[in-house]
Amino acid sequence: AERCARLRQLKEAVIAGRDDLRQALAADFSKHAVEVELTELQPTLGEISHTIRHLHGWMRPRRVGTPLLLAGTRSRIRHEPKGVVLILSPWNYPFYLFVNPLVAAIAAGNCVMLRPSNKVPATAAFLKTLVERVFPDEEAAVFLGDHSVGTALLELPFDHVFFTGSTPVGRQIMTAAAKHLASVTLELGGKSPVVVDETADIRAAARRVTWGKFLNGGQTCVAPDYVFVHASQYAGFVQHARDCVADFYGPTEEARAATPDFCRMVDRASCGRLKAWVDASVAQGAVLEMGGQ
Repeated sequence: AERCARLRQLKEAVIAGRDDLRQALAADFSKHAVEVELTELQPTLGEISHTIRHLHGWMRPRRVGTPLLLAGTRSRIRHEPKGVVLILSPWNYPFYLFVNPLVAAIAAGNCVMLRPSNKVPATAAFLKTLVERVFPDEEAAVFLGDHSVGTALLELPFDHVFFTGSTPVGRQIMTAAAKHLASVTLELGGKSPVVVDETADIRAAARRVTWGKFLNGGQTCVAPDYVFVHASQYAGFVQHARDCVADFYGPTEEARAATPDFCRMVDRASCGRLKAWVDASVAQGAVLEMGGQ
């Protein structure tokens, strides 16, 4: 009952801070209010409601069979808190991937220390205020700062570490957790190819791939990385993809540069990295169909 009450407080605080969150994400990387609602707020509110609805059932002890060696006794599985949990959240979905693991940790009866990404300072400040509004410091606390803060936190003997981010950093997290025999949850990036074969509805495929790739400025771990297109569908796919980008974000480079509908790259380093990939691909013979600025 106490955990559910705390989660209800969190839900109310999220709803009350909705406009502040939109402004923070717009300030950090121009994320549109509709994308904030669809990819950050609604999944989080749904997670909290789902957890409140099922928590009593999840916590209920479960009877299991007793081995013959212990005949005359009864056995059951009881669900107990891990202890103190560290949550390290990323910049690309800085609200959703911060609050959802917090919901799970609190529902399971843990105390939590959290560090949001320093690439989204406005959103990180919002998250710190949100947590302080709902939780006493001894239950949940947010720590802001650069990578040195995360490194210092990893030196502490947590009972569980939850990290969302890149594979190289995931290895560092796992190494640090192993020193304390802490369990870990690692949600890491990977490759997300798309296959478009000769039977595909090419217009629908192009529209869905374009939507999925351009959402959040392409900064999604399961966004399409590349597309294998059947030779007979290639020209049509490229043309429909061009049409979709024009339809979504404007018919010209100038219009797309000015639109508020397209989320921006999170920082100059990310933008430069992508530009270098594009330039290197063109140098090796790739054809730039649009963009590249």
